[in-house]
Amino acid sequence: MLGSTHGTFTTGPRGRASALRGRDAAAGGSGERDVGGRPLSVPAPDPQGLARPGVGVFGTPRRDLDGPGVAIVSRCAELTAAAGSVQELGVRVADRVTVGPDGTVGDFVAYFAERADVGVVALHLEGVREGRGLLLALDHAARRGVPVVALTAAGDGADPVMEAALRQVGAVLVDAPDRLLDTATLFARAPRQTGGPAGGDRVAVLPTRAGRHLAGLAAAAGLHPVLQDLDAALADPAVAVAVCPVPSADPPATDILARDLVAAAERADRPVCVVWGSPPGTEPAYRDTLLGSSRAVTFRTYGNCVAAVGAYLAHRRFTAPYRSPFDEAPRTPSPSLRKARLLLESAAPHDRRLSEHAAKQILRTYGVRVPREQLVTSAAAAVRAAGQVGYPVVLKASAPRLAQRAERGLLRVGVTSAGQVREAYREIAAAARREGVALDGVLVAQLVARGVELTASVRHDERFGPVVSVAPGGRLAALGGAVVRVPPFGEAAARALVDALPCRALLGDVDALVEVLLRIQRLALELGDDLVELRVDPLVVGERGRGAVALDAVAVFATPPGPGRAPAP
Repeated sequence: MLGSTHGTFTTGPRGRASALRGRDAAAGGSGERDVGGRPLSVPAPDPQGLARPGVGVFGTPRRDLDGPGVAIVSRCAELTAAAGSVQELGVRVADRVTVGPDGTVGDFVAYFAERADVGVVALHLEGVREGRGLLLALDHAARRGVPVVALTAAGDGADPVMEAALRQVGAVLVDAPDRLLDTATLFARAPRQTGGPAGGDRVAVLPTRAGRHLAGLAAAAGLHPVLQDLDAALADPAVAVAVCPVPSADPPATDILARDLVAAAERADRPVCVVWGSPPGTEPAYRDTLLGSSRAVTFRTYGNCVAAVGAYLAHRRFTAPYRSPFDEAPRTPSPSLRKARLLLESAAPHDRRLSEHAAKQILRTYGVRVPREQLVTSAAAAVRAAGQVGYPVVLKASAPRLAQRAERGLLRVGVTSAGQVREAYREIAAAARREGVALDGVLVAQLVARGVELTASVRHDERFGPVVSVAPGGRLAALGGAVVRVPPFGEAAARALVDALPCRALLGDVDALVEVLLRIQRLALELGDDLVELRVDPLVVGERGRGAVALDAVAVFATPPGPGRAPAP
């Protein structure tokens, strides 16, 4: 670990150990782990320090700039060097570090989050390997109120798992290096909020022709712009940010305006932003007055200003009620885990993929509602099961690897009498023989009332572990729009997941759906790496008060779930 005082780096073992102890205490380094054995606080790195060869190479910050600084963390030396050049634009860089191939980016994020002189961490992510450690570090920064602005690599930018994971712990995502620096500068110079954000979320724009244009861009970006002069804006509690576009230099008028803007920024309790549009950028009003201020935030393009302000406001809304998802992670196994292990003991040992019936039994142990059903191996047993389940019923073939049942004659829906049950059973058995399918039996299941069909799934991600996703299913599948969350997450995050679905307006019993997602998450956390994939398709959400039912399910495990696996204690 590295400690620094007045720009002098402490790289000896004693200094690094001292910095580590401070960080561990701040992180609540209790060594707690969740039910799957994953850490719940920032892990302590090697006491020999983060700056050993090939791990971290620090740059040299300027010491003549004021205000909270930007700490820059990257795996790319060229980007780190380019980012450090913002010092020449008056932006204080607290530190900059290039992380080598053996280093862990999360360690540096956690370290900088504890530095009193760091106002924001600018993070360039590329080739993330230890996702869990990164999330813990970002969570650590969020707990301490230190924003992290992250630029993901081109390959990760289209990765919904990466994006969801970073957003869950408050990272601000940007899509270009210039926006990384502009957005980080705004966060560094904005007054630090304590006890949640004060005021509203309006963006005051000076009422000029350029201001009206910028206000239109802000409105198109989903912001709430209002045309106001500067004094009125800074006195309005509904205004969170004030913006003044200056499209061209016109001395002495723009010289006076720049001085007024800097003076307003110095006394304001909210960010004052300036967009300096004059192409040369050599004017004293820009180079000396605006860039010489440690509080005014100066942009060169309207687009970057609007994007940065939008990110700042979204982050304020996120951090006000922030509660660490790791605080809600289960620490001890539930009774359902032992039941699930016993069910896995009895599953067919020859295949990693469970039958629908076995997969739904696992879901049932975790409280996920499934249809009443029985697995039978004769027509007479099918008739008895139908009487117990209640007509009308569904009959479908059951086997570990089985797809397209309807097309292959392995499914009958809406069977209403004992005679029809016998006939359906015999037809399914004959179709199975014809198709070469070795059946476990035939499922006789309750016919569930119609509702909105979704697909809920769990899959294992090498970086982050289990990942939960939900998407429209059935006839709504064409809408696309799968929404992803990385466990652990609480009820609020589960509701946000549901609200993000493109079919949200059609959903009835949202409370039941949220409860199902939390139970599926618990299942994923407890079964851990053993569970490779779980797919519930369809998950039918009924009208309000009617619940959500898993009609079909597939579960795949890392090893055959047979007698060799001992049940958990």
